[in-house]
Amino acid sequence: MAADRRPVRLTRRGRWVLTAFLTAGCLGGLALAAPTSVASGVRTESKVTVVRPGDSLWTVAVRELPGMDTYRAVRQLREINDLDDGVVQPGQHLVLPVRG
Repeated sequence: MAADRRPVRLTRRGRWVLTAFLTAGCLGGLALAAPTSVASGVRTESKVTVVRPGDSLWTVAVRELPGMDTYRAVRQLREINDLDDGVVQPGQHLVLPVRG
């Protein structure tokens, strides 16, 4: 009985649907893997500052982000620069949050 089985064949429409599905999956995966600025088509410029001797995140926030709430600025500095604590070292480069 097993000898009567024929291989599965796709119709032209079936091949088109399968190709479209695979293409959409690949493009979706690429969009998820791309950096946000590339995926959105928007290029953002980041400003970087260098920590001076005696600086803390607080003093950097006051000096580099005037007019912004200092608590919020410190929190954003920690998030953007992936800092576990508020300790910074002289010469360390910090990416500043983009103000909009």
